Amino acid sequence: MSLRHGYFTGAGYTYGAYSEPSPERLALLCLLRGHRPPDLTSAFRLLELGCGQGFHLCLQAANYPDAQFVGIDFNPDHIAHASSLAAAAGLTNIAFHQADFLALEQNAGVLGESYDLAVAHGILGWVSPRVGAALLRLTAAALRPGGVFYLSYNALPGWLAALPFQHTIQSLQAHHGDGMPALEAARNLFHAIKDVNGQLFAAQPALAPRLEGLAGLDPAYLLHEYNHSEWQPLYANQVILQGQPLGLAYLGSATLMDNFEGLLPEPYRQLIQQHDPAMKELVRDLLINQSFRRDVYVKGLDPLWSGEALACLEGQRVLGVADPEALAQDDAFHFRLGFGEVKGNREWFQSLMQSVQDSPVSLADLRGRLPATAFAELLQNLTLLLGKGLLVLVPPERDPQPAQRFNRLIARQVAAGAPYRHLACPVSGNVHCFSDIDLLAFHALQQGCPEAELLTTLDAGLQALDRKPMRDGQAVEGTERQAVLESMVEILRRRTLPLMRRLEVLS
Repeated sequence: MSLRHGYFTGAGYTYGAYSEPSPERLALLCLLRGHRPPDLTSAFRLLELGCGQGFHLCLQAANYPDAQFVGIDFNPDHIAHASSLAAAAGLTNIAFHQADFLALEQNAGVLGESYDLAVAHGILGWVSPRVGAALLRLTAAALRPGGVFYLSYNALPGWLAALPFQHTIQSLQAHHGDGMPALEAARNLFHAIKDVNGQLFAAQPALAPRLEGLAGLDPAYLLHEYNHSEWQPLYANQVILQGQPLGLAYLGSATLMDNFEGLLPEPYRQLIQQHDPAMKELVRDLLINQSFRRDVYVKGLDPLWSGEALACLEGQRVLGVADPEALAQDDAFHFRLGFGEVKGNREWFQSLMQSVQDSPVSLADLRGRLPATAFAELLQNLTLLLGKGLLVLVPPERDPQPAQRFNRLIARQVAAGAPYRHLACPVSGNVHCFSDIDLLAFHALQQGCPEAELLTTLDAGLQALDRKPMRDGQAVEGTERQAVLESMVEILRRRTLPLMRRLEVLS
């Protein structure tokens, strides 16, 4: 079987990227929670344990050319891809190492000097408890005092309904193999159980929609989500208590809006407030049926005094990135949270978005442009907008050329068939998701294609890749193809390309 320490290695992982563990988001969380953040204007150091294909880390290295990045993964295919991508992009501030967490503990010198930031995305519940404990010990040893650790993982109780499905995959591997055959056999069996009204689906109503949702997911994700023999979602307080003896203290959530208890219904708040910090997080998860946590820990709290924190928060800058047409929709300022939907004051939010639409604005200036609002409420509302992708944080300026050079490489590789869907964003210091059509257009423009000829060039690019344009999730061809492509090009010209230029994604 293609397993090591219970981890499935029969196929590589996805080429994803994520907003929450980016340095500027983590720095804002530190300010919100009264902890001194890493200095993003300096040569900070970031370590990612379980870096997968390395795409996300390369994006960050391109965004922050003065910082240093190190990625660790035990899958040689992942490290080969990551190293090749970094070399092709000319990234000199990043290094990748193939290493097993258990073996790495015996040779921690590979990690180099102490780190300001560490990231472990999604892996903790996919590895054995022994390997997970080594991951936490390595992180605690690698971080400098006051360093910040982003740790995300599948959480309970939200994954309870899927436990029987994952167990069945493991049980079928002996007969079907440890990759997609076992997963497909388990899916077929569960559909059959549902068809005959098996009681499991009545007892676990969340199981049916989760099972139906598998069809739209990347097979590389599915195999790494369900095929690990040691797969086990975790309760928040389990993880928090495991970190305490290592000097890792829970700071807050990288899902920034989750740090504002005022957004919760009053009965929820009353229940949560009755408990100690670790139990508070467990009770919160029980109330909202949490399925995925994005926790942030610190290796020792380095407190910011109230005046310092306020000055730093007021100096934060934001920029609106929303499509004006989207802001005109009735639900533009409806925000989906774990317990349900929150509807924002439309007039207030529109006023805020108008203030940040043209250029970056500091929170101090923003307070002066808006109707009288408590600063805590302003911060809360900004996290809602960040979470919905309607605005971005704007950290101190950096050289945009490494990110733009990296983006040109990514667009060129997408035109050659690569599955990347994110670009580095010099303005925000974060990553931004684009469609394959967006990236093909980006490449065409970089090759000197006039905007007036984009339709013909995109059509040729799709044909070269043997792909069809999509509408409502379905491939279109024949007479519809031209109309769909014309609509896509119009959106590119009106929305996407101006956004790329504002964010300096496109030089």
